[in-house]
Formats: sequence, C-alpha cells, structure tokens
Amino acid sequence: MERETIFLLFLTVVGLAIGLGIVAARLRQPVVMGYLLAGLVIGRILERFGHVDPEIVQAFADFGVTFLMFSLGVHFSFRELLELRRTVLRGGFLQLGSTFVVAFLLYRAIGLDTAQAIVLAELSAISSSVIGFTLMELRGTLAQPAARPTAAILLAQDIAVVPLVALVPALAGNGTTETLLSVGRSLAMALGALATIALLGIRVVPAVLFQVARIGSRELFLLSVVFFAIGTAVGSEWAGLSFALGAFLAGIVVSESEFSYQVLGGVLPLRDVFGVIFFAGLGLLADPTGLLEAWPLAGTILVTVTIVKGFLAAVVVTSLGYPPAVALRAGAFLAQIGEFSFVLGLLALQVGIIDAHIYNAMIGAAIGSLLLNTLLLTLTERVRWLLEPPLRLFARPPALQNAQRPASTPLRGHVVIAGYGRAGREVGRVLQRRRFRFVVIDRDPVLVRELRRLGIEAIYGDVANEQVLLAANIPTARVFVVAIPDAFAAETAVRLARAMNPTLDIIARADRRAFVARLVEAGATEVVHPSFEAGLEMVRHTLHRFGMSMQEIQAIVAARRVDYYEEQAGIGE
Repeated sequence: MERETIFLLFLTVVGLAIGLGIVAARLRQPVVMGYLLAGLVIGRILERFGHVDPEIVQAFADFGVTFLMFSLGVHFSFRELLELRRTVLRGGFLQLGSTFVVAFLLYRAIGLDTAQAIVLAELSAISSSVIGFTLMELRGTLAQPAARPTAAILLAQDIAVVPLVALVPALAGNGTTETLLSVGRSLAMALGALATIALLGIRVVPAVLFQVARIGSRELFLLSVVFFAIGTAVGSEWAGLSFALGAFLAGIVVSESEFSYQVLGGVLPLRDVFGVIFFAGLGLLADPTGLLEAWPLAGTILVTVTIVKGFLAAVVVTSLGYPPAVALRAGAFLAQIGEFSFVLGLLALQVGIIDAHIYNAMIGAAIGSLLLNTLLLTLTERVRWLLEPPLRLFARPPALQNAQRPASTPLRGHVVIAGYGRAGREVGRVLQRRRFRFVVIDRDPVLVRELRRLGIEAIYGDVANEQVLLAANIPTARVFVVAIPDAFAAETAVRLARAMNPTLDIIARADRRAFVARLVEAGATEVVHPSFEAGLEMVRHTLHRFGMSMQEIQAIVAARRVDYYEEQAGIGE
C-alpha cells in the first residue's frame, strides 16, 4: 500500500503542477509559481483524505535540490569563484550583518523576545540559492552583470548557515563555552569538507569521468555523474555544510572538465522532474488555518524579507562598485526566504525558542516571498528612476572584478563538425588549410583532448545533446556537418540544430537509403549516402576509360545524383 501511495502522490503532484504551471505560463509568470500553488492545493487534499509521511516528499525534494544546484554549479568555475572571493567575503557577510541588525530591531519592536527576534532575524537574512539561481536562469540573466554579486552573496549565505545553526541551541539556554565549541567544530568540519571537495575536483573526478567516458556508454557516464552529485551533497551535509551547497560545489568541480556540456545535458531532465517536487514540497508545508491566525507577524516578516533585505542588498552591491541598476536587480533576486530558513525555524521550534504560531508565520512569509519575487523583479525595473538616486549615495569606483575583460572572439559564421572520423576529419583538414574556423563535437575523450592540444576547438559530448550544440554555438554557425554513423542521433541533432538556427546549412551523412528521407524531413539541407557516392565515383572512372570527356561525365553524375536523392527523399511520402 505504501508503494502505491508513493506513486499516487508523485502522479498527483506532477499532474497538478503541470496544470497550474500552464496557467502560470499563460499569465506570463514563472512556472515555479504554479508548482508552489500545486503544493498548497495538495496539502489541503491530504489533510482531508489521508496522511502521507512528509519524509517521502522530502526525499523527492532533496533530489530536486541536488540536481537544481548541481546543474547551476556547472555554469560556474573555480576561476569565477576565485574572482568572486572579495564579493563573497565582504559583500556577502555585510549583507548578512546589516539585514540581521535591522530585522532584529524590527522584530523586537513588535514585541518578540530577544531569542525569538534573533532566530527570525537569522532566517530573514538568508535567501534561497535555489530560487535565486532558478529565477536568474528563467529570465536569462545568468550571464549578465547582476548574476555575479547575486551568486557571491548566495554562496556567503550558504556558508553562514553553519555557524547560524550552531548558535540556535545556545539561545535555548546552553552555556557560552558549549556554544563556542559547537561553532568551532562546525567551522572545522566545513573547512575540511571544502578542502576535500576541491581536491576531488582537481585530481579525482576529471580522471574518473575521463575513464568512464572512454568506455563509450552514455548510461555509465550519466550514472557516474549522478553518483558524484548526490554523494557530494550527502557528504557536505554530513560535514555540517548545506545539502545544496555541496551539490553546487560538485557542479563547479565538473565545470572545470571537458565533460561539462555533456553532463549538463544529461542532468537537466532529472533537474526538471525532481525540481517540481521540491517547489511543490514547499507548498505542502503551509497550514492555511495557522497562517490566517498569524497573518500580522507573517506580513511583518514578508515586508522585512522583500523590501528591507532587498534594498539593503542593493546598497551593499552598490558599495562594491556595481552600478545602481545592477544592484537593484541583484537585490530583487535576493528578496525571499531561503530553504535553509526552514531548517533554522524547525530547529528553533524543536528547542522551544519559537512556537507553532511563529513557525506558521515564517512558512507563510516564505511562500509569499517566493510568489512575490518575480513580481518584485518587474516592479523594480519600473521604479528604477525612484530607487537609483538613494543608491548613488553609496556608490564607489567600479570594482576590480567589474573591469572590462578582453573577451575572446565569439564563434559566428563557423562550421560545426559532428563526428571526427574519416569523413569529418577530411572536412576539418580542408577548413584548417583554408583558415576557416570550425568546432568539432565527438564522444571520444582521447580524441577531444588531442584536438585541443593541437589548437582545434573540440567539445566532448553527444551531438543529440542540446547543451552540447549550444556550446558549439549552433545558433550563430554557418554550416553543420553531421558525420556520425548513428542515424537516430543524427536525425535528433538535425532537428535540434534546425530549431536553433532556421537558416543553418546542414549536411548530414546517411549510411542507409531509408534514412535519407528522414534526415531531409528533419531539416537537412543536403544528405550524403556514402555507398551511393562511391558508386558515382566508380561510374566516373569507368566512363573516363571509354574516352568520354570530364564535362560529359560530370553532367551524367550530377543528373544521377539529383534523381537519386529526390527519389530517396520521396520514400516517406
């Protein structure tokens, strides 16, 4: 019965999330809002018709957090993380400190005691790294200036969870010595975990993935990536760090290898499925009855998290040298309550610092902040003229990390060669001699490393992987040469490439006659059948021996080629 309950719950959550997600998309809102509302609705259904162990939902949600943060970590790199260290150390902890102080004073002013005000100030200062990164990705801003300070502050907040969690028991009456020892142990374990993850990223993981990739099995490669992502997240949690931070760091580790695009394409479907459960799970936590009773406190927390924290975060980002417009956008991305705030709130509830009334208010404010976050982003853009002048009072000269860095020449009007076997290598050799720019996609990791050593741009991955094609800049390419023997992968690649670039010239290889029509239907500009082309070459040689001129022979061969491919293209009609 429990097995049936789990499947029924999963189908119910996903089905309702699809419906409400469609509604949210039609209203030009992120589908995440639909997932949250699905959780709210399902929570009320479960209350009326039965009870489901919340650990089941939490297990699915943990998978969602893992794949969400892992895939986002792949977008970053150790070099970018080092470049952000000043913003992490200075901006992140300045944002945490300023938000904590102001929030503490507000909560004391409305009548909460000192311990309760400290707990609520802690959870108000922390934002959701999952929501923040997801919103940036949905709005296509991961590559824009606001993403850098936002990511740095989110990383600082995730790291700060360690001492903040350790401080909660002290507020319940533990001694100062015990508290200091607890914080010290947590920080030591966190530093050890970070060092271990860095060592794995530099020495172990790339070597292991390289050996798995050499086997040539897509399944083994994806399983290895999933094992590493979940294993790092679990190990991070055991060491006192957050589950999400471990998954994010695991993604950063993979981003340094040549397998990053293939990894991203494989993980994205898992992220999208389990991510639905994560956001719906947040909605399941809400208690509408308790929320109605706690709405004044919930409203205060909501204003503190959205308006106060968002503006203070914008002030901090401006003080680091970023333009006010960038700072406002970063502040809006940070204006919600993080998933780790639930951990702090639940711990405070367990040790008796807060009661169910305050906890319900916190959950209601958290869900409200997530639902309002996208609206806040839009509102911020519309009232920039009003918000930017006060931010300029805190402006400083542009930060060093914001200085314009020389960018490499972007790929445009180039050739993409999928498969660097005999046919692909011949195309590459001619392009190289003529100094035309081209990119190679291949699933042989040894070949990819050798091409890179020779100065040829090469990407490891499946040509039927959308992320791999994007890495090769298919949307700005001129010619796409599909020279792989796998007909089904070639057909998928042609369809993806045609959707990304309607004007792309696509030349595809078809080893069997039946696939000529399928590739043409998929969007190939020209299809080459190797066996037929070999036959035409034999015709050319034979006719030449009978004294026919090259002009006559070329006319015969050209006419036969047109007839053959038109005939094959009509097979599927």
